[in-house]
Amino acid sequence: MASRDRSAACDRPRVSAGLSRRAFIHRLGAATLLASCGGQVVTPSPTPRLRHIGYLSGNAQTSVDELSPPFRQRLRELGYVEGRDIVIDFRVADTVTDRLPSMAAELVNLPVDVVVAEAGPAQLAAKAATSTIPIVFVLTSDPVSLGLITSLAHPGGNITGVTTLSGALGGKRIEFLKEAVPDLKRVAILWNATQGTSMERGQVLPTQDAARVLGLESQGFGVRNPNELDAALEAIVQQRFAAVVMLPALSVSPQYERVPEFAAKHRLPQIYADVQMVRAGGLMHLGANYAAIHRRAADFVDKILKGAHPGDLPVEQPTEFDFIVNLPAAQRIGLTIPESVLRQATAVIR
Repeated sequence: MASRDRSAACDRPRVSAGLSRRAFIHRLGAATLLASCGGQVVTPSPTPRLRHIGYLSGNAQTSVDELSPPFRQRLRELGYVEGRDIVIDFRVADTVTDRLPSMAAELVNLPVDVVVAEAGPAQLAAKAATSTIPIVFVLTSDPVSLGLITSLAHPGGNITGVTTLSGALGGKRIEFLKEAVPDLKRVAILWNATQGTSMERGQVLPTQDAARVLGLESQGFGVRNPNELDAALEAIVQQRFAAVVMLPALSVSPQYERVPEFAAKHRLPQIYADVQMVRAGGLMHLGANYAAIHRRAADFVDKILKGAHPGDLPVEQPTEFDFIVNLPAAQRIGLTIPESVLRQATAVIR
């Protein structure tokens, strides 16, 4: 009986003389409550801090609408609930890349906890805007040549991410194009000139080298904005190039069907680095799986939010690739795709 009385006394805290019941309850609800009953210490659960993720892209809004869902889905799988644990602050230049520096500054000033930078122009803007806030890049072929990091294994600084290996695939694109069009002699290379010499060294020149090995004449056509795209296409036709390789150019080609429609009109075989182009009617696509890359970017963000330093996280290379052939597009230009090419495709549009 005495033991029960002592337990009851512990369960009913006494209000000391001179301390009103209301004041006592107020003190009881303070930030930290210590309860001596049973030797236990009870503390209230801390309210989790809402983390802000900046998403910076110079690509078309339609591209961001397509590629950001796999990133967000992976974050949900990792336990992050938008509005409860994280907020994603989007800044999308929609191919007007001159807006990127001010957008990057906006994210830095919020401030965000980490920036996901999509494609080269956004990555350069983010790097210029901050040397302290972590940056995770997606959709870049050669981050070393671009000047983002010092090496893939030891990126250093505040930047890491996932590459596309698009430069390394340039030769394979030329091979597929030549295999599909055996009598091909001259090929035009459309590329995003907003990234300057880094894109030229990392992707254009290796693609031209591969063309030379196969006995093809090639020429690069750099495009800095959507207004220059039509002029480049007209030049390709006027100079009698017989096929087109289009390197990553989502920030200068907001209308995915634009190049495929032009190529179909002039019966030009084409192969694209961006999968959106083949879905919009292009002939072939070879490239890293963009959805998988964006999911991996979410893993980087998770590690950084949990305390990892971006400079200590080695850059990852893609492990999933797509080679897609569009048979209706081949029919439109009067081309029969050889079985040797179709057997290598990961998907065939019929």
